[in-house]
Amino acid sequence: MSAILPAHNIAYISTPKCACTSMKELIFCLENNCKFNRARDSKGAICIRINEKKNYIHDFYPSIAFAKQPQDLIQQLHRFCIVRDPVERIISCYNNRVVRYKVLSKDLLSQAEIKAPANPDLDQFINYLDQYKNIGDIKHHTHSLTHFLGNNSDFYHEIFNLRNLKRAEETLKKHFPSNKFDMPHLQQTQNESQISRENASKKMIRTIENLYEDDYSVYGKFF
Repeated sequence: MSAILPAHNIAYISTPKCACTSMKELIFCLENNCKFNRARDSKGAICIRINEKKNYIHDFYPSIAFAKQPQDLIQQLHRFCIVRDPVERIISCYNNRVVRYKVLSKDLLSQAEIKAPANPDLDQFINYLDQYKNIGDIKHHTHSLTHFLGNNSDFYHEIFNLRNLKRAEETLKKHFPSNKFDMPHLQQTQNESQISRENASKKMIRTIENLYEDDYSVYGKFF
């Protein structure tokens, strides 16, 4: 249910690859009035072990389908979200999940009985995306903005993008005036700059734009 905090009159509805890890960690620190700098895994993500089970920030504030959100509760709160141009978002997904975390390795594709190329380049990733979505991690990170945020941008009091994250941070902090924490910058793939919109083919950009036509229609003015 993302971060739904009635005591602070705030509801943050999250979408993967839209700075959601950083925003959720900030909310975690504000809500608990503390930092967990030592409770991290080897990649720097908050990782709290309870009964030998690893718990990550997305376990605390999961990104779920908009239809599954507690609508009656959210309607009473100040609602905000963060969006991103689908082209940049899907390329970021490729860099992070495919290049960094290797979720489309030969072994994983074999286990899922997927015949598409293993460890694909960006063009292959887009061309075979329907097949790769049989991997849960890819499906989750490539769902549309409307899947997570709904089909009506007017539902939100404020909508931010990656260029004005500071304003999103300021909005959130207004609801926690006594706590002083800054937003971390997480999930930045080390070699992400090697694959960007600028060096993606025009054909691939058009393909992504067509796949996420509804996102452009509903949230395009906020990109």
